[in-house]
Amino acid sequence: MAPADPGALARAFMEAMNAGDIAGALELWVAEPVMIGPGGETISGRGELERTLRRSIEQGISFEIALAGFYVAGAVALAHGTLTLRGGRAGEAFEQTSTSTVVYARSEDGWRIAIDAPWGLPEGSGPGAR
Repeated sequence: MAPADPGALARAFMEAMNAGDIAGALELWVAEPVMIGPGGETISGRGELERTLRRSIEQGISFEIALAGFYVAGAVALAHGTLTLRGGRAGEAFEQTSTSTVVYARSEDGWRIAIDAPWGLPEGSGPGAR
């Protein structure tokens, strides 16, 4: 069952990733998800998303998600906040904080992540950019 509101969805995703639960994290996404990378490149589909999330877990990265707010319009929601990533392998420790934008979709059983731009939306990127 998906979370009942966007705030609970963000918490559930953070908790699943921090627990190393790749299956639980993936369950929180729509069937055809999109993640937007820092340079505007897209990661599309469950297979690519799973590989990306798995790499984060394997590298020992912890997630902290702080929603600043979200706006709901029917079956979609736009959330914004910060994402802080910490960790890495021995000798490669880091901490990175970015402003994130996420689109959530409501299904019959709750909310799921549809489009995630964890590093924000880069200017001049994407298919409709000029």
